[in-house]
Amino acid sequence: MEFNDSEPLYIQVADFLEREILDGKYPMNTKIPGVRELAATLVINGRTVQNAVNRLVESGLVETRRGLGNFVTSNEKTFEMIRTKKIRAMAETFIKNSLTFVSEDELRRIIEETIASVQKE
Repeated sequence: MEFNDSEPLYIQVADFLEREILDGKYPMNTKIPGVRELAATLVINGRTVQNAVNRLVESGLVETRRGLGNFVTSNEKTFEMIRTKKIRAMAETFIKNSLTFVSEDELRRIIEETIASVQKE
């Protein structure tokens, strides 16, 4: 993982872990790697990783089980809410960026054509 200077490191790590979870690398109700393991893998301070994990716990995506570690939530409703929120944020960013190049009508047309093309695959 490459880090940038534009945002705090713990947020970048939290976003990385969130993507790994939402992409299915760590399914619901499964244990994620421990703080020490993640720190060693990412070559960063353990406190930074702990702050990232705390952020995911606060969001509800990760649950801490005393003596066992950190697990992806077992609550399907929470998982889907977080997943939908992430997809919506990605779509909003895409749309805002795209509207600097094309009109709203042209963007709609491009999106509809792309959806139709993907559905044919």
